Amino acid sequence: MSKTASPACDAQSGEVVSSASVTRAVLEQLVKPFPSGAFFLGEHLPSRVVDDNRQMRRLLVRFARLSEVQQMAQDPLPWTAYSWGRVFCEEGELRWDGSEGELRVVYLGQAHLLAEHLRASSRPVEGLKRRSTQYYLFGERPRRVKPQEVGVAPEEEPRLFLTTRIPRPLFYPVELLSTTKRVTLKIYCYCDPADGATVYFRFAGLELEAEPVPTKTRGGRS
Repeated sequence: MSKTASPACDAQSGEVVSSASVTRAVLEQLVKPFPSGAFFLGEHLPSRVVDDNRQMRRLLVRFARLSEVQQMAQDPLPWTAYSWGRVFCEEGELRWDGSEGELRVVYLGQAHLLAEHLRASSRPVEGLKRRSTQYYLFGERPRRVKPQEVGVAPEEEPRLFLTTRIPRPLFYPVELLSTTKRVTLKIYCYCDPADGATVYFRFAGLELEAEPVPTKTRGGRS
C-alpha cells in the first residue's frame, strides 16, 4: 500500500516505552487509562476450524472502538482473548502478543496513559526523531451496493468498505463524511537520527480521505 510521510521532529517530551509479561486478566487494567474513543485492532488464531460460523469468522480480525468491544460482555470472542491486539490513540499505544502462550505487552506513548503495572519497566524515549506516516487501508466506500448484497446488516453500512483483494467486507470504526472515499492509518515512527533506522513505531489513529469535489468549468461542465 502507498504511504505519505511528514518531516521528522524530536520525540515528544513525556513519552515512554515499557514492556512486560502479564496475564490476560491484567489487560483490562492496562487499557483503563485510554479514552473510550481509542481504537481496538485484534487478530485471533483459532484452535479449531470455524468455516461454518460466519459470525465467528468475522470476529477473527476485528477493528472497532475500545468502548464498543468493552460493552459486549457476551461476545463469543471477548477482546481480551485475541491472540494479537492493540489499543491506540493519538497519545499512545498498548499492544500484546499471546500467540506463544505467554502474553507479552508493549506500551509506547505519553506517560499519562501508562498503567501502574508497567511503570516499573518503563523508560523515557529520548534522542530519537519522531516521524508521522500515513498508510492507505484496503478498500473504498462502495457505490451502488446494497448492504444485504454483501451480507451486511443495514446498521453496519456506514462503516463498510470493499476491495477485490480481500473476499470479505471490511469495517473501519470511523465517523464517515458523505464524501469519504478511503481511510488512512496514522503511524508514528521513532528513528535514530544518526542513520535514520526505525527504533520504535506505534499506531496513532485513523484519518479520512474525501473524494475531490468536482469543479465547474465554463459551459457548466466539470
